[in-house]
Amino acid sequence: MEEEEVRVNGCGRRGSEWGHIALLDKTKEFFQTCDVEGKGFITRTDMRRLHRELPLSAEELEDVFDSLDTDRAGYLTLEAFSSRFSTFPPFNKLSAPGPVLKAKEALYQSQWEARLSGVEDEEERHFCMLLESLGASNVFEDPGEVRNLWAQLRRDEPHLLSNFEEFLARVTYQIKEAHQEKKEMESALQRKTATHDNEIRHLYEEMEAQIKNEKDRLVLQDSERLQVRSQELEHQLFSKERELEQLFQKQKRLELQCHELNSERQESHVENVKLKTTNEELSRALESSSLELSLAQEHLALLQEQAARLHQEKEMEMYRITEGLQREKQCLMKQLDLLREMNKHLKDERDVFYVKPKPRRTSAKNATNRKVMVKARESSSRGESERKMSGEEEEVLSEPTDDWPLRRVISIEEDHLPHLLQGGPQPLLHQLSEEEDVITSCSCFSLRNKYNTFYYPQKAKERAVFAPDRLFKVVLVGNSSVGKTSLLRSFCEGRFHPSTTATVGIDYSVKTLTLDNMQIAMQLWDTAGQERFRSMTKQFFRKADGVVLMYDVTVAESFTAVRPWLLNVQEAAGEGIPILLLGNKMDMTREREVPSKDAEQLAFVIFFEVSAYTGKNVTESLTHLARILLEQEDTVRDTTVSLSAQPIKKKACCK
Repeated sequence: MEEEEVRVNGCGRRGSEWGHIALLDKTKEFFQTCDVEGKGFITRTDMRRLHRELPLSAEELEDVFDSLDTDRAGYLTLEAFSSRFSTFPPFNKLSAPGPVLKAKEALYQSQWEARLSGVEDEEERHFCMLLESLGASNVFEDPGEVRNLWAQLRRDEPHLLSNFEEFLARVTYQIKEAHQEKKEMESALQRKTATHDNEIRHLYEEMEAQIKNEKDRLVLQDSERLQVRSQELEHQLFSKERELEQLFQKQKRLELQCHELNSERQESHVENVKLKTTNEELSRALESSSLELSLAQEHLALLQEQAARLHQEKEMEMYRITEGLQREKQCLMKQLDLLREMNKHLKDERDVFYVKPKPRRTSAKNATNRKVMVKARESSSRGESERKMSGEEEEVLSEPTDDWPLRRVISIEEDHLPHLLQGGPQPLLHQLSEEEDVITSCSCFSLRNKYNTFYYPQKAKERAVFAPDRLFKVVLVGNSSVGKTSLLRSFCEGRFHPSTTATVGIDYSVKTLTLDNMQIAMQLWDTAGQERFRSMTKQFFRKADGVVLMYDVTVAESFTAVRPWLLNVQEAAGEGIPILLLGNKMDMTREREVPSKDAEQLAFVIFFEVSAYTGKNVTESLTHLARILLEQEDTVRDTTVSLSAQPIKKKACCK
């Protein structure tokens, strides 16, 4: 009875499976209808081709496709279409025609189920008989798959059914043999397991016996070892007791020695107290001696300070006296030089006047010239009387001055034009201002020009040359032919002189600038760049306020010599002196050999590129240097303590 119930249930399950297979076949047929191109997938447009197979419109079929396309990929493969279409409710969510369609569908479904049930019962009976004949009723765990395959072959390929039955017979036989082998293997494994367990149990018993024997042997050895150890300890104890007795005796001897040492320590303590008392007395004596020594040192330092102050005051007094004498000498020399030159110039004018007489219309000018000659003679007579007062000055100024009367070497260690910094307007310069219009108008004069730029104005204007607020000495150095003289004349006279000769020895000019409402007089010393004058040039670096180092941008060798010149300047004048580096001839761009960036890399120098020919950057660079010198002198004045409150008195000859 139970076997019949199982068979009936199996047949029912197989009937449902058969319906599922039929549905899958119908689904595959629908997919092939849509995929006429054989792409392997269908799209939303391909779904419209089922309107002949299903009672749905094209829009409803597209809605069905959207419902099946759950992942929104835009296409459906055969597997996705079959799995989703088989679970899709048959047309319950679509717009059906009405109750008539539902009735037809119900009738069709009932007839289909009745037909399938009859066919399935007959096939189930034949399949069960086949399994019984093959003896495979209990061989397969799930005979439903075999039954479905057998039913499909019977329906689709009847000629292959005999082959399938033979295949089932062979498979059944092989499965039975496999079951038999499995049983034999299980029985052999059980026997092997029992044998293994017996061997393990025997090994355990042997191991326990060996452990017991080894334990007895170890206990015997431990007892013997313990007995030997106890005898050794007894012997050691006896020796220790004997050593302890010896230590007691040694302790008694040490106690006796300690008592003796205590007595010696007490004696040492008494002696230490005496020594400490003596040490304190010596310390007090040392402190008193140190105090007296410190007082003597302070008194000595005070005396040394007073001596140094007296020595310094004496040196300052000697310096002021020497400086006053030197300035008087310089003032007289300059006045005599100017008078000699004016005398010579007036004599030349007089000779020209006598050789070439002028018409009456120049009588006023001749009268002015005669007045100037009279003044020059008077000045010359005063100069002759002053020369008699100084024999040394007579020797210096009595030489002929045909070529260059005022060319001479003047030490830069002396302050030139000091009278301009100490007083008001000078009478001699006030007198010469009536005849020398060019020099007073530009405040620039040069001892090189032989005073060949004198002009006599139509109306003589008396103008007083006041003393400048500051005076700076600036030395121009560099290789020969770099344009030092041209730059100097361009700065002082404001124009370029093409016919400039090489400087022999040294020359200087003075230029007055106005910076921050202050009159700044710059002594510009033009040095010779030839090698034979280098030793003389180094002497003029001493007491120089600034240095102008020049090179020619069109000659690389002149720039190479800049570093040796810098070393010479730093050795002679020190590292704190301002240095202005000028690259001349910047207007000659085609012939340039020295780029500007090479000069800018030189540290601790002020760099400008100038052109003496065009005058570019000439005034700007030297004015910048003058401003730096002014700031530097202001800083030094702020940090300098005045040693003398009394002004330096001058002689009457310099007033």
